[in-house]
Amino acid sequence: MCPRPIGFFDSGEGGLTVMREVARLLPAEDLVYACDTAHFPYGPRPMAEVRRYFLGFMGFFAAQGCKLVVVACNTATAAALDLLEGGNLPVPAIGVVHPGARAAAAVSRSGRIGVAATQGTCNSGIYPRTLMQYRPDGAITQQPCPILVIRAEEGVISGPVVREEVERCLSPLMAAGMDTLVLGCTHFPHMEAVIADVVGPGVTLIDPGLATAAEVAYRLQADGTAEPGGGVGRRTFYTTADPGHFVEVAGRLWPGSVTHAEQIHLDFYQE
Repeated sequence: MCPRPIGFFDSGEGGLTVMREVARLLPAEDLVYACDTAHFPYGPRPMAEVRRYFLGFMGFFAAQGCKLVVVACNTATAAALDLLEGGNLPVPAIGVVHPGARAAAAVSRSGRIGVAATQGTCNSGIYPRTLMQYRPDGAITQQPCPILVIRAEEGVISGPVVREEVERCLSPLMAAGMDTLVLGCTHFPHMEAVIADVVGPGVTLIDPGLATAAEVAYRLQADGTAEPGGGVGRRTFYTTADPGHFVEVAGRLWPGSVTHAEQIHLDFYQE
């Protein structure tokens, strides 16, 4: 029997941060990454539209025979949270918000937690609601940072322009006195070094992708569906836009790991 892969879904290349960590923890697993770069970015889009795109991709992952899908997109997680929590999907799926919120709540000393995310994720209120479940004494401040999403998708993750934009985006969170910052968009860990330098050592950075990858590893090992070690699984990549552009950008974000991608056309979700 052929191994059943793990699927990863995002609007663009941001979710590669999550896939990279799962590949590190579970190297023998076959991994399938599919992103909707034709409709990037998801942040400004209505939640109902994002939900429709997400469901279209879940059909794709089911056709790929995936045993689990990681929704490596905070906005899509917010748009489909009821489905993720209710298990009403063709393939079991896990989002990035709950694992990230649990990690932030656990490490924050004061309960003052900042969230940098897309406009859609901020508007949904998913992080304040979830963080307060784990940290009722928390004081949560959100800040939409759409320009950082664009920069990461361009593969521009360092340099003076990026630093200036990071400083501007995070200044309200710094002013609120946060001691913990949730990188509430999977694009942001690509520029984590710049963010860490801006906020300083007094602020702990939380990458929800890392916590999600750990949960994926635990879940598969607990239910006995993890592939045994000793080999390296296949990595395949799909995009709804230009695969050449995807490979170019992904190659800068995850050097040496993305050399080919295929374009997919999902007719059942097209506008």
